[in-house]
Amino acid sequence: MTMEECAPLPTFDVTPAAIVDNANQLVRRVQLEVDQLVDTVAIGNATVDTLVRPLGNIDNEFKYQVQYIALFQSVAPSPDLRKASSEAVNLLDQAYLALFQNERLFSLVDAVYGKVVEDIQDGESMRLLERFHRMFVDNGLRLAGVDRDRFKCIKKRLIELRVQFMDNIATDPGSLWIATDALEGLDDDMLKTLERGPSGSRIRLDRPTVSAILGKCSVAQTRREVFLSSQSIYPQNVEVFQEAIRLRHEAARLLGFPSFAAQQLRHQLLSSPSAVTDLLDDLAQKLQPVAKRELQSLQRLAGQESPLHLWDFDYYHHHMLQEQYAVSHDLISEYFPAEHTIQRMLGTFERLFGLSIAEITEKTDRHVWHSNVRIFAVRDKHESSNSFLGYLYTDIYPRLGKYNHAANFNIHPGFQKKDGSQSPVATALVCNVSPATSDRPALLQHREVISLLHELGHAMHDLLGRAKYALFSGHRTVRDFVEALSQLLEYWCWVPECLQQLSCHYTYLPEYHGKSLAGSTVEDASRPPREIPEILVRGLAAAKQVNQGILTLRQVAFSIFDMQIHGDRGHDISEGNGIAERYNSLLQDMTLLRGPGGLNWGHGYATTQHYMWGQEANYYSYLYTRTLAADIWASNFRDDPMSTEAGLRYRQMILANGGSRDELDMLGAFLGRSPSPEAYLGNLGVGSIAEA
Repeated sequence: MTMEECAPLPTFDVTPAAIVDNANQLVRRVQLEVDQLVDTVAIGNATVDTLVRPLGNIDNEFKYQVQYIALFQSVAPSPDLRKASSEAVNLLDQAYLALFQNERLFSLVDAVYGKVVEDIQDGESMRLLERFHRMFVDNGLRLAGVDRDRFKCIKKRLIELRVQFMDNIATDPGSLWIATDALEGLDDDMLKTLERGPSGSRIRLDRPTVSAILGKCSVAQTRREVFLSSQSIYPQNVEVFQEAIRLRHEAARLLGFPSFAAQQLRHQLLSSPSAVTDLLDDLAQKLQPVAKRELQSLQRLAGQESPLHLWDFDYYHHHMLQEQYAVSHDLISEYFPAEHTIQRMLGTFERLFGLSIAEITEKTDRHVWHSNVRIFAVRDKHESSNSFLGYLYTDIYPRLGKYNHAANFNIHPGFQKKDGSQSPVATALVCNVSPATSDRPALLQHREVISLLHELGHAMHDLLGRAKYALFSGHRTVRDFVEALSQLLEYWCWVPECLQQLSCHYTYLPEYHGKSLAGSTVEDASRPPREIPEILVRGLAAAKQVNQGILTLRQVAFSIFDMQIHGDRGHDISEGNGIAERYNSLLQDMTLLRGPGGLNWGHGYATTQHYMWGQEANYYSYLYTRTLAADIWASNFRDDPMSTEAGLRYRQMILANGGSRDELDMLGAFLGRSPSPEAYLGNLGVGSIAEA
C-alpha cells in the first residue's frame, strides 16, 4: 500500500533539541488555551458545553502530542534522544500536573460537577466531567495551607522518581561471564550468538537470554547465578522505589484515604483493598493443593525429595513438557518465523474484525525510528466503508537501550476532532524476540506467540476505539479491565486450527528456500510439513494447564506484594530492607519454591516498571481480568474461534467504546448477564468445569 492512500505518516527524524522544544511549545500552547478558557467562562455560565467539552478538546491535543514524544524514551537508538525524551516527558508530566492543580479551573469544573444533570445523550462527556473532577481532587485541590504545599511537593517528586526509574530500566541490564562448559543444554544457535572471552561466554541479563538460560541450561549453579543476577539488576532503582512507596502513602493520607491502594481502587471494578484481598486469598486457597501436586511431579522428574529452587522451575517445567507431553518448544518454534507469524496474526484480525491491514511499502528512514521497524495501514472493511483507521508499527528485535520487555506503545490516540471526524491512530508493537541467525530467521517460542498476539490485542483496541475523547481512547479503560481484552486473544494460541493458520515452517519462506537443513539442502532433505502438524499442536494444547497452579500463584504473590506495599502498612514495610524481604518471602511462600536462603537476595520488584508506572495498586488485575477473558471466550468464541459474527459484535460492543462507558455495563450487555469466574477456575483445574 502507498502513503497516498492513507493519512500522512508521522515522522521520527527529530533531534534531541527538537524533542525538548516541541514539549515546551506544547506546554505553552496548552497553558494559553486553558487561560483563555478560564478567562472566558464565568462560574455562573460553566456547563458541559461551555467548559467540559472545550477542556476535553485541549486534553485531546495534549495527549496526541505527548504519547509521540514519550515513545522515544523507550525505542530511540540514540541515547541522547532517549535522554531528551525523558526530559521532555518530565516537563510534560509536570505541566499536566499543574493543569489539574489550577484553582481557577477547578472552581469551574467543581461548579459544573455540583449542578450537572446526567445527560443520557452524551454519557461520555458526563464520564469525562467525573474523571476531570476526580483528577483535581486527587491532585490536592480540596487541601489548603501547608497540606496543599506538601502535597504539591510530593506529586512533583513522584513524577521525578518515575522518570528516573524508567531511565534506569532503559539502560543496559548488565551481563555475566560464565564458563562455556557451564552452559550445557543450550542449543548451538544460541551458543553461536554469545560473545566469547578468556573467561567463557558473556551472558547478557536481558529477558530473552535469562529465559533461555533458566529454561534450558542443565547446570543448576549456572541457573542459580543467572537468576539471582537477574533479580539484582538496576540496583539504583531500589532507593527510588522505596521513596516512591513512602510518598504515595503520605499523599494518600493527606487526601483522607487510609492508604494509596484505597485511593486508587475506589473507582475500579474491584473498588476496595478488601475486595482485592478476598479475590487473592480465594485464589491462593484454591490453588495451593493444585500447586502441591504439581511440585511433587516436578520433584519426581528432578529425582529429588526436597523442594525445588526458584531457578529450577523453568528448567524442569520445560523438561516435563518435552518428556511427558512430547512438547519440544524448539521444534515448535521452527513453525513460527516472527515476521511471517505477525503477518498471519494480522490476517486473523482482518477476518474477525472486518479489517484490511496492508504494509506500507513506500516509506523512508524518516518515517520510522529504526530500520527494522515495519508500518501497516489499517482500514475498516466492515460494510465496505474502507475508512482509514490508523497505522500499526512493529519493532520486534532487541537492541541496546530499547525497552526490554514486550508492550504496546500508543503513539497517537484516537478521538473526535472539532470537525466531527475521527483522528487516525498510531500504535506500536514493541518487543524483543531472538534475532535471526546465519541460517534461520527469528523464530518465536510458543510463549512469544502468545505475548505478541496479546500486545497486538492492545494495538487493535487502540485502532478500533471510537471514543470522543483521548482520555477514553482504545485501551484507556479502568485499569482492572484493560488486560481482559488482550488476555482473551491468548486463547487463540491454544486452538489447533488457529495455530496452524498462524504457522509456516521457516524453510518454506522464499529467502530460506534451498538453504541447508540438517546437513543437506531443503530440496534434497525430507522437508517438514508447511503448517505445524496437528500432533504437535494437540500435544501443546494438552500441556496447556501443566504447572498452572504454580505459575498462577506466582502472579498471586506479585499481586499480594503490590497490595501490601500500597496498603495501610506500606510505610512500615518500606523501612530498611522490608520491601525486598516482603517480595522475596511472598514469592517463595506462594509458589512453594525455595530461594537461596534468607530473604535479602534481590530486588525483582525494581527491575520492571509494573509497580512504578502502570500497575501500582493494580497488579491483581492481571488475574482478575483473566476471569473476565475466560468468560468471554467460553460463552462467545470457544465453539467457533474464527466467527466473524462474534468478532464484529465484540468489536462494536466492547472495543469501539474504549473507556467511554462503564466497563461492567458493557460486559454485561455483551454477555447477557453478569460475568462469572467459573470458566477461569475450571481452566486451572479447580472445581468440576473443564476447558476444552
